[in-house]
Amino acid sequence: MKFPVLVLAGCTTLFATWPPLQSFPHNASAPTARASRTTRASADIIRDVAPGGGALVVKADGSVLTWGRGWNGAMQFQVPTSVELPGRAVRAAVGGSDVGQFTAYVVLEDGGVVAWGSNDEGQLGNGTAGANVSLGTYPKPSATPVGVTGLNNIVAVTAGDKHALALGRDGTVWAWGRRGDGTIGDGDALPKGSLRMLSAGAPVQVPGLRDIVQIASGRLHNLALTRDGRVFAWGRNKNGELGNNTRINAWTPIPIPGLDHIISISAGNGGNETGVSGAVRDDGTVWTWGSNLSLMIGNSASATQREEEGVFHGVPEQVRGLTNAKHIRMSFGHVAVILADSSLRMWGYNGYSQIGLGRTDGDYVLRPTRVPALSGVTSVHLGTYRSYAVTADGSLWVWGLKHTTQGTLSRSLNVPTRLELP
Repeated sequence: MKFPVLVLAGCTTLFATWPPLQSFPHNASAPTARASRTTRASADIIRDVAPGGGALVVKADGSVLTWGRGWNGAMQFQVPTSVELPGRAVRAAVGGSDVGQFTAYVVLEDGGVVAWGSNDEGQLGNGTAGANVSLGTYPKPSATPVGVTGLNNIVAVTAGDKHALALGRDGTVWAWGRRGDGTIGDGDALPKGSLRMLSAGAPVQVPGLRDIVQIASGRLHNLALTRDGRVFAWGRNKNGELGNNTRINAWTPIPIPGLDHIISISAGNGGNETGVSGAVRDDGTVWTWGSNLSLMIGNSASATQREEEGVFHGVPEQVRGLTNAKHIRMSFGHVAVILADSSLRMWGYNGYSQIGLGRTDGDYVLRPTRVPALSGVTSVHLGTYRSYAVTADGSLWVWGLKHTTQGTLSRSLNVPTRLELP
C-alpha cells in the first residue's frame, strides 16, 4: 500500500535525535508578546520536523509535508505536491548544503528508511557506488524515494552535509555517504592518492558504539549518546567540536572526557563550515563546545567576542544562567533549549529573526533569551536562518527567513507564526 507525502518547499538541518522529546508540563504564565496566527489552527498532530532547504513535516497519520528551494528532487516545490512512500512515516531528516543540494530521509513505521534527492557522494545509501574523483564516477540523484540498502528496525535518522546516520532499535549506529574527515566513523582514512571510493554508497555499521539512544550530526561531525549518559564523537574537529581538547579529526568514535549523565545532544554549524556541539545534563545544565563564530557557545559578553574560524572551545563548558533544561537543538548559527516548564530559550545569530524576538535590530543574541511568544513547547527544530516549534496542542510554528514564493512562507517572519497545514 502506498502512502502520500505532501511536498510543499529552504535551509539545512544537520542533525536529528532519538528518542523524541516528551511533552513537558504546560507553562501557565502569560507570554509577554503574542505570536502571529493564521485564521485556522491545524487539525493535525505534528510528529517530527526536519528543516533543510525548507522542511519535511511528519504528521501523526504517517503522511509527510515538505517544501523548499532545493533541486535534484528534494524540496523543489512551492505548493503541496503528493509523493508516494511505501509505508507510513515516523521520523525524518534532511542533509545537504544551503545552495540547494539536499537529500531527504524518512524512517518508515516498519523500520526501513527511504531517501531521495542529491546523491553525488552516495548519500542515498541505495548501494550506488560512491564518488571517486580520480576515476570521475559520481552516483546519480533520485527525484523519487528509494530504499536505503540493508536497514531495518531503524528508529531515527540524521544527516550532515553529504552523509547520514541511522539508529537501530538495538542501539547500533549505521552510516553512509561522504567519508571525508571521518564522518562515516569506520576508521577508513583513505591513504593520500588512493583510487578507492571516497564514499560509502551503502550503510556500514559504526564500530565501537552500543546501547545508543540518540544521534546527532553537524555538517561534518557526529555525536552519539549512550543509554548510561555518555557521549561519543567522530568526524571533523577543526574547532574542537569533538570535545577532546584537540583539533585532530576522529575516524572512529571517541568518548568525550568528563561529559556524563547526559540526556540530550545536538550538533551544528557555527558558520563557514565550523562545527559546534551541545548537551544537556540530567541536572538541567547545558554544555557547549566547538566554534564560537556565531556566538553559539552562549557565554559571550558582547558581539565583539565573535571569534575567527580557527579559534576553538575544545572542552565542554557550562552555559551560564540556564537551569532546568531538558532538550537542546543546534543548527546553522543559532541554538534552542527547551526548559522543564516547556518554555524556549534561544541565542546565536539572529540576522533573519530566527531567534523569534520580534525584532530585526542586531545580528546576534549573546546569551540564552526567552522566546516570549511561545509556551507549551514540546519540540524545537532549527534550520539555516529559520526555526520551527511544535506545541502541546500539536500545532506547528515557524519564524525566520522566508521559504518559498507563495503563501505564509513567502515572507520572513519576525515572531513565531502558526502554520496552517493541509
